[in-house]
Amino acid sequence: MKKKTKITIESIVIVAIVVMAILIFFPLRKPKEDSETGLLPSIYLRYQVKSDVGDSIEVVGTVQASTKSVMPKVAGEIKEIYVEKGDHVEAGQLLAKIDDLQYQVQYLSALNDYEASSNLGERMKQVKKLQLDLAEKNLGYTNITAPVSGVISEVNVTEKDVVGTATAAFTIVEDNNLKVKVAIDEIDIPLIREGMEATIIFDSLNLKLPGKISWISPTATTDMGIVVIPIEIEFEEDVNQYSIISGMTADVEIVTLKLEGTVAVPKDAIQEGPDGVKLVYKLTSEGGMEPVQVQTGRETDKMVEITSGLSKEDVVLIIPSSQEASRLMQQYGLTISIPSITPTTPSRVPPTGGGRGGF
Repeated sequence: MKKKTKITIESIVIVAIVVMAILIFFPLRKPKEDSETGLLPSIYLRYQVKSDVGDSIEVVGTVQASTKSVMPKVAGEIKEIYVEKGDHVEAGQLLAKIDDLQYQVQYLSALNDYEASSNLGERMKQVKKLQLDLAEKNLGYTNITAPVSGVISEVNVTEKDVVGTATAAFTIVEDNNLKVKVAIDEIDIPLIREGMEATIIFDSLNLKLPGKISWISPTATTDMGIVVIPIEIEFEEDVNQYSIISGMTADVEIVTLKLEGTVAVPKDAIQEGPDGVKLVYKLTSEGGMEPVQVQTGRETDKMVEITSGLSKEDVVLIIPSSQEASRLMQQYGLTISIPSITPTTPSRVPPTGGGRGGF
């Protein structure tokens, strides 16, 4: 089930409040309250443009391993068993032996028939050859081998037991194929796709491991009245070196949006100018403010990519809304004068290539 949505950026809100408090209690100047003068308003937040931001969804999952039931391919009496519960086996390793006396007889009989078929027609020779191949294969099947590598979790037979082809003689847990299974809320499924990066966190082991989405269920299920979609997260590295076993609980952060090598600012920094143009107020080298036209790209819950108009070195100014000012006045018991700033057409329109990041 979904726990929360997490923004994988620095603690913007905390930094912003600290900066706001400093500016409130230790004002440096009282400039004119007019954006057209290029001077700063009396109350503002300074924000250093970010270059790497993203969104993630955090869910709780369970480590699970694939299991394989080992069934004999021929019937007979168990003659010997070579493994015990808890043993680690490799694919192809001998697990048990079925008494092969009758299968040796069948093989030798088929071999004799085939060798004596030289005087028969071509079709009968083919039949005898197929019968020989089948007898040889059944003789080999008296050796019960591991179809996969893993740990023996169940041994369901003992010596002298008579088994058939429907007998689950052994169960193997594929410990080299561990995955984390989680359930995503249906409202988040549009954000999810196979191959997305994830971080798998084991608090009990103080361990974080990289992973990715390997499977998304084509059907939804209901968990405690909530519609969810099961998905699987596979590990990106060998986990046999860690004490991770099937059934353990893990927190999983799925990266739903990752903006790297780009420019991003808080959504609160974006203003709407004439004719719907988007503006931000940038801190000038002289300590004033300048409206700059920008173009936006992809978004997170709180951040927006700037595809042109800003660079990584820029500082943008966020002017608090009246609601935010009210909250600050109540919290600090202050009387704050917030100037009315009307976005104006920027004095310059930046080139469209500045600060664009790739995906």
